[in-house]
Amino acid sequence: MFLTFFLTDLFQDGFSKFQRMPCMAHTLQLAVKDALKVPSAVLSKARSIVHAVRKSSVANERMIQRCGRTLIRDCPTRWNSTFEMIKRLIETRPTLNEILEELGIDTLLSSEWTKLENLMKLLEPFATHTDQLQTDSQSLSEIVPALLNLEAHLQQTTNMEKQTVQVLLRSMRQRFAGILDPTHEKFDPTAGAASLMDPTVSLALTSPEMQHLKRAAETFVLDQALRYSQTSATMKDNAFELPSTSGGTNKTLQKYTFLATKILSTTNQVNSVDNSGSAVHEMQKYLDEVKRDNIEVRPLQYWQGRVAVYPKLAPVAIDLVCAPASQAFVERIFSVCGQLSSGLRSRMTTSLEQRVFLKVNRKFCY
Repeated sequence: MFLTFFLTDLFQDGFSKFQRMPCMAHTLQLAVKDALKVPSAVLSKARSIVHAVRKSSVANERMIQRCGRTLIRDCPTRWNSTFEMIKRLIETRPTLNEILEELGIDTLLSSEWTKLENLMKLLEPFATHTDQLQTDSQSLSEIVPALLNLEAHLQQTTNMEKQTVQVLLRSMRQRFAGILDPTHEKFDPTAGAASLMDPTVSLALTSPEMQHLKRAAETFVLDQALRYSQTSATMKDNAFELPSTSGGTNKTLQKYTFLATKILSTTNQVNSVDNSGSAVHEMQKYLDEVKRDNIEVRPLQYWQGRVAVYPKLAPVAIDLVCAPASQAFVERIFSVCGQLSSGLRSRMTTSLEQRVFLKVNRKFCY
């Protein structure tokens, strides 16, 4: 799975090598699956209980009658399904134990229930961040803080089997090295740059161990700001190629192609130096503002309101914070399109676009 950024034409050359990134939500779940591959007697026994209850119509009926819910079976292709299975087991524990005793099925020991609760606590932050990253409202800037938060969670976990925690931590560092480690051969600074330009999360890059990522993100943003300024200057200086309506200067330069090219090149070089210095000054000013003020406004609103204050950084920042964190929402749209365009709905006269719009936004209709 890959996430494609559709950025403006002004940034097309600058972002050409950073256009494809793995889907963050999917990659995060791959790391969780690596950890769940570690042999676990408790998890295997929990799956056996779920299978036995789901298979028995009597057990299912008694579960629904007594607590209004039944057990959830995990599925390899469904994100967070293992966490949901464990959570439902713990929530229905008293009722489940009664029914298992009535049917003569062995349940978990007290120590095994404790291990299952610890496993749920370990996976809960991953389930939360996966749900957040796969929404359509989550910005690319949220990726780095989410990964750092999960890493801190694993480092602080002490009541879980060390092997599972170590496998999960190692898998995360390997799978997300291209985002967090500037020395990695496939390092992409786009996510770090988006976090840096989001005033609500940029402080996550101020810790000592994140200084290398912060410097790489700053360099990337300043480089894109310079490219944007150069492109803008070139567009303004295109008068060398067109007849001027206000005088004869441009017409004269058109006669001397090489001289006009030399003057244009010199002007661009001067603008490049000025723009670079101005962008550096704006970056320092922005970082000082983030440290000084408690900014709670949405990042897009923040940059739209500060275009005049940061004219060099604002165009880059707006493109970065508008990029989505994952492609999960887009894939759900494709699934909806497939369902609505199937033969079962061939008699509907409303256009596919309108039907998809109504389906996706149905929660606002009530």
